Amino acid sequence: MENEKKLNIIGIVIKILIIAPALITGLMVMGSGVNAESEDLAKAEFMDSFAFSAVFNISFITIIAAVILVLGFFGALLASRPMAAIKSVLGIIVAGLFFFIMYAIGTSDTSDSLQLGGGISVEQSVVNFTHAGVITALIGIVIGAVLALGMGYVLKLVRKN
Repeated sequence: MENEKKLNIIGIVIKILIIAPALITGLMVMGSGVNAESEDLAKAEFMDSFAFSAVFNISFITIIAAVILVLGFFGALLASRPMAAIKSVLGIIVAGLFFFIMYAIGTSDTSDSLQLGGGISVEQSVVNFTHAGVITALIGIVIGAVLALGMGYVLKLVRKN
């Protein structure tokens, strides 16, 4: 029970210190009215603004903190339950192999078929890389959703027998 209280306090601290400022500055950025089609001067002024710098810095700090936490939790998992850690690594390897298979297969999309506006042109390898990443992420999400939805039913069957 005491651990739950500590985790709740940590969650509240994370919400206050990271999520709230990120949401506030993110809304400031979204409400600024500056976008890719704005004039160069407006974009330059916006990039020097407090809101843009804050969102950039908060995002950078959050990504670094997430990497540190993931590595820390993986180290703790490796120390406490090595088989579960090995399964996690195997899952990452399988996802990586799937990604590179999808990248090697490629896609029929081209810079022209994507109808990129504004004279934007990308190399085919970038299109293939993006396609492989999107497909890998979607497959991972579908597998996770199926497991999350079906796991309760499977556990009920296992517990009855």
